[in-house]
Amino acid sequence: MGFPRRLLLTATALCALAGAARAEGPDGLLFSLSGEHGLNAETAGGQAGPIFATRVDETDGVAGKGLSFKPALSLAWSAPGNIYARRGTVSFWFRAGTPLGHTPFPVFRVSQSDGTSWDMQFLRIDWNGHGFDAFVTDTGLARTRVSYRMEAIPAPDRWVHVVFAWDETQGVKLWIDGKPVAQKAAKAVYDQGLWGFGPFQRIVAPWQVHSLYNYKRTGDLDELRIYDHMMSDAEVAMLNQHKEPTAAPVSESLADPATRADWNLRYGWNRPDDLPALLSDPVTTVRKLEFTDTKDLKEKNFKGADGIRETTWPGVYNRSTLPGRHDYFELPDWNVYALGGKTYTLDLPDETWNRIEINGTAYGELKRGDTTLFTRPPGQERTSNALPVQQGGEIRFVNTVQETPIEEIGAYYVHAGAVPDGYVTLDYTVSASADPAFYPALDSLRQHIDGRYLPDERDEAVALPKGAPRKPAPAQGGGFLPIVHVLIPGDFRSPLPGDPPTRFSYGWENMNAGLDGVALDLPALKGDAPIPLNIRVKDPTWPDGDLLDINVSVPPNTPRTLWLDTRDRLLPNGTNLYLTVAAGEAGFDAQSLDGMRVRLVFKKAAEAKAEHIADRLEQARDNLSFLVEEQPNIRLYPLWDRFERDITDVLRVDPDNALARAYWVEKNPEQPYADYKPAEPPAGVPLWAWRQSEDLKLYRQFADWWIDHRQISDGEFGGGLSDDTDLVNQWVPLALMGVEPDKIIKSQEAVTDATFANGMWSGG
Repeated sequence: MGFPRRLLLTATALCALAGAARAEGPDGLLFSLSGEHGLNAETAGGQAGPIFATRVDETDGVAGKGLSFKPALSLAWSAPGNIYARRGTVSFWFRAGTPLGHTPFPVFRVSQSDGTSWDMQFLRIDWNGHGFDAFVTDTGLARTRVSYRMEAIPAPDRWVHVVFAWDETQGVKLWIDGKPVAQKAAKAVYDQGLWGFGPFQRIVAPWQVHSLYNYKRTGDLDELRIYDHMMSDAEVAMLNQHKEPTAAPVSESLADPATRADWNLRYGWNRPDDLPALLSDPVTTVRKLEFTDTKDLKEKNFKGADGIRETTWPGVYNRSTLPGRHDYFELPDWNVYALGGKTYTLDLPDETWNRIEINGTAYGELKRGDTTLFTRPPGQERTSNALPVQQGGEIRFVNTVQETPIEEIGAYYVHAGAVPDGYVTLDYTVSASADPAFYPALDSLRQHIDGRYLPDERDEAVALPKGAPRKPAPAQGGGFLPIVHVLIPGDFRSPLPGDPPTRFSYGWENMNAGLDGVALDLPALKGDAPIPLNIRVKDPTWPDGDLLDINVSVPPNTPRTLWLDTRDRLLPNGTNLYLTVAAGEAGFDAQSLDGMRVRLVFKKAAEAKAEHIADRLEQARDNLSFLVEEQPNIRLYPLWDRFERDITDVLRVDPDNALARAYWVEKNPEQPYADYKPAEPPAGVPLWAWRQSEDLKLYRQFADWWIDHRQISDGEFGGGLSDDTDLVNQWVPLALMGVEPDKIIKSQEAVTDATFANGMWSGG
């Protein structure tokens, strides 16, 4: 007999299909898929149906119906709301269908929402050739991994019950057939965005889902269940007996020492003698600077400074030395030097700065010339370093351990200041008692919060202009961790169906102005000592990205004003603004920010265009470089969606931008490039011959650029040696035609030597 089927209310099922559910069950069950209803889940905290589904059949399951997968499978379910990174349990029954041998293959994958490494894997469970391996990836790209060898390889027709659990305060644990077989104690930060999950397959990631090459594998799956906590041995034993486990709801509090330690580590407050600098002035300006260049050796690397924590400097190598990464799957190197990951070089504009914020596990020295500005200790996730005032220039982060990553580095100028008058100001006040669900404009943001944060991190408050319609929020029962999501509706013209008509309107729709920054009048926060805060202003087109991410401390019982001078943005119609405020003290909640004034200060559009266009182009170029080989081009892939939004945000305000147009036409070749008039051939020279010779010049220019600007002393080009060798293969015809043969041959020999030096040759 199978699990009791959760078909309680049709409306509930429809809500889950739409990804609109806002609460998990008391047993912590987030997602359950029995196979009785095909690929649609009976229980789903997010989307119930799959994102992609090909080559899946129905079969007999361990309990009722199951799912059978064919080679060349493409299948993924949506992760947001259905699984969380901080903690959880995945349970399923697996049947091989064909004989299991000594060749490893992935059985189940969960992907990050973004990343720098090729596979972007958060969690993977494998047949390792003699049993099972399982791991989760922390924010430092290391993997907490366990491995288990079975006494006997299961027969092809035998169902095996696999359960894997993780918790960033405890580590990971693996059960096979209801019995614990491997575990690893660890304290790490697993908290990150997730995108999708699915069985078998070469890759399940936010830019491709497929089974290719030697990753084509058949097999069966049944009773897939995902929980929001690390299960106990007793709960797993009940699952193994096809019974519903019962567990008290997981509720976290900073009163728990493990939770507090985890919280403080995540936000950088785990060093009591090194809290963020105190806001000693009544009004403080925080100016975000954008790096003008970001490099590892000769390779541009923007992902450590792009505002998205899931992306990192550096990426990782297929023979990575980070814990738990190098295993039986040799993946291609991806946009990295084997000698990279040691020094991150960052150029600043000619502006004043005095603060560096870093997320990630990298530790070492931040240097300016021969001077060490500060040393970052090991074992950290977040650091905030106040410095003497600096002016522009180049800085370098020198990594103590190669590959250990920076998720995000930001430069700021923090000083006493004033809130500018601006061209126009929109004025809001935070209301802890108003119901955010009353404003349909906020639906997509609230779904994002539900999918990204566990219930104890979903305390929301809406910021409203004077006179805005409102509805009292239902009682939430408290019990939140100290983080508040402040939501600012972009417009009020879309009331809920069935509500009375209103004439109220307030927002930036069609406003010919650009956002200069955000002013926060922080109310006095109760306490006996300075209170550390983390403030993140989210990108209006991409809530996984930050326009600004700063740590500060405020004096207790004292109001403070912050002028957050973000990079300029011309806000698109239909968008909202969203910021988070997290605190290092229990009791901080939406009520703590009730009455906080939020002012959006705008400048004239013409004055805002420069920063808006420059930043969006940089983001688009960085993303395009990641998409050139696999060529995703549908919005179901977040990496494509983000690229499209960035390019659209340039062309919306600068439709004649030739570079943005070129990036867009690269992926949409049916459209025209910006106007271009080629040179005419000399008299008497046939047009076809002229154009062939001009094309050959471009061919040489291409090869010269890579040799002169990207090849380093050991021969690498920074694409990963597996791809570097593909690159130089293209140059053989050029050399054979007599175009710089000595230079090209020398370059090819150097990259070949690098592959040998890195142990990539086998059997000659």
